Amino acid sequence: MHVLGSTNPREPPTTFNPSHLYVTTSPHLKVPRIFCPPETGISVQVIMFDRPHPTRMQYMSLTPISLALGDKPSTAEREGTVPDSIDAEEEREKARSEKLVEKLKLHTVVKHVPSQKEQALPLILNQINCAFEMGKLIEKNSGLIGTRIKRSLSVGERVVESATTMWDFFVFGVAYVFWQWIWPVITRGFVIWLVCHRAVAEVVLQVLEWRARPDAAALKDISATAQQVDIRLQQFCYWPIQYIKLRQRKDNWESVTNNHPDYIRFYNSLWLVANDVIIGIALGSYIIDNAHSVAQQINNVLSGYTVEGLQRTISWLMDWPAGLKLNNELAAFLGDLFLWVIEHWAGKASS
Repeated sequence: MHVLGSTNPREPPTTFNPSHLYVTTSPHLKVPRIFCPPETGISVQVIMFDRPHPTRMQYMSLTPISLALGDKPSTAEREGTVPDSIDAEEEREKARSEKLVEKLKLHTVVKHVPSQKEQALPLILNQINCAFEMGKLIEKNSGLIGTRIKRSLSVGERVVESATTMWDFFVFGVAYVFWQWIWPVITRGFVIWLVCHRAVAEVVLQVLEWRARPDAAALKDISATAQQVDIRLQQFCYWPIQYIKLRQRKDNWESVTNNHPDYIRFYNSLWLVANDVIIGIALGSYIIDNAHSVAQQINNVLSGYTVEGLQRTISWLMDWPAGLKLNNELAAFLGDLFLWVIEHWAGKASS
């Protein structure tokens, strides 16, 4: 929990001793106790809140998070390609929503000048988002406050310190060899492997998006398999960029919310791919382990709808369906003919 205090701006400034105003907290108290003498002329407002955890991507914001890919060009900007119907529909819906928002702004009943507190709200939220990291930083450096008298070490403590120093030296040597000699080779090989796969993916994407004429359909537009391959290859090409952006957030405060959309998009796409793989493996394993029963069930369903259902419908039409009196001789002839055709087709299909 964290406490924010604010003074009343309407009251005139008063000189007072800061030692008269203090806050008492205790693990047994849910609300801190504040001692504020009346002669100070200050009104205190206490706000209790749970500090957002930056490593869990928790933060407070005045605006909703945007998941749109800012570095991905829209379909309207692509030259020589036919815009996808789904993307075009999304763009039209977005433009319509923006027009409605602008109209709502014109019909606002009351417009007031933002107060001082409203103008300071973004700064307050930024301080709240940094409260967790600031608390950790204070706890980490609290031991550096003041001076401590260091006593002389005993013989046993010196032996332990020497052993610890030797172990630390060994660990440092192994870490130095790994990070200076082995790790660069691993990273360079991974980068070469990634570049080769990226080149192959770009070639395949060009093939899937190739059109014989500007108004002709591409291979991904006429094949569901090609469309899925196109989507997965685009995700594969975009993952390194997202990962680099996520690594860059370590260079600054983790509570900065600029990289949260990249974090959500990156792990969301990873989860979607993992979800498809898991469901595909589970379904494929079930079909392989129960191939005979699955084939029998599919055969029963197909024969019930394509053979038995048609035979029952034709037999019903050969009589007086829904009370309609038909030509009995013609209905019997046509019914027997179609029943024979269905039976012959079912026999050919089963054989």
